Amino acid sequence: MTSSVSAIRKALAKLMPVLFLLLPLGVSGHAHAADTHEFNDYAGVIGDAPVGMTLSISGNKVAEGSHYYYRKYLKDIPLAGTVGTDLRLAEPGGGIFVLHYVDNNAATVTAENSTGLAGTWSGNGRIIPVKLTAENGGSYVLGRRYADVTNKSDAQFEEPIRGFYYAAIGGRPADAARFVAFPLRVNTAPRRFTTIRNASELQQKWNSIFSPAWLKALAAVSPHDLSTSNGQAMIGSGLAFFGDDGLEVVNAIP
Repeated sequence: MTSSVSAIRKALAKLMPVLFLLLPLGVSGHAHAADTHEFNDYAGVIGDAPVGMTLSISGNKVAEGSHYYYRKYLKDIPLAGTVGTDLRLAEPGGGIFVLHYVDNNAATVTAENSTGLAGTWSGNGRIIPVKLTAENGGSYVLGRRYADVTNKSDAQFEEPIRGFYYAAIGGRPADAARFVAFPLRVNTAPRRFTTIRNASELQQKWNSIFSPAWLKALAAVSPHDLSTSNGQAMIGSGLAFFGDDGLEVVNAIP
């Protein structure tokens, strides 16, 4: 992680407790408890390629809905397998992960108390190192990760998020504004914010809201498999929050 990305994450961490008090409460999901599964999210690299992974463990098996993806493509690759001393995960194309939980100085290392996963991916005659950091987790119905935010499918809900993501890191403010739910709240410090009322105002103030460090931090995360809080989906450890109609809140930390 670069120093600028690390610094912006530390600044966001200071702002987050106040931010959650200010965010509106969302609508709770209506999924039956029997239909929900516990999922754990990870982010890291296979070799040098940024990836994300979502795992659901049921007994000693990897449950349906587990997958990984390359940030470059954002296409889920299903995973199946078993859990013992190691996690052995197989993908349809023949690739195999052999992973273990990273020690968190606990007597017994589990998915709940570990800091991540490490091991290898092998396929096509290659063996590549894998390093993943534990990100978030939650319980939800398969395909309805965002049920507390929207009635849309996961793919439908993520479409405008990806639209904003690629437009923002691509330096296209006018395109990015299409995916904003105005009025946009911009938090500038704990208990201090400004309101952007339309696309024209957003373009005028773009550079003051989205600093190079902010955009670099955004580019270092994925617009996929986001965690949710208070009826919104969060990207980049609190860089921005999305609702049913698009981007609603930005933490513009210099």
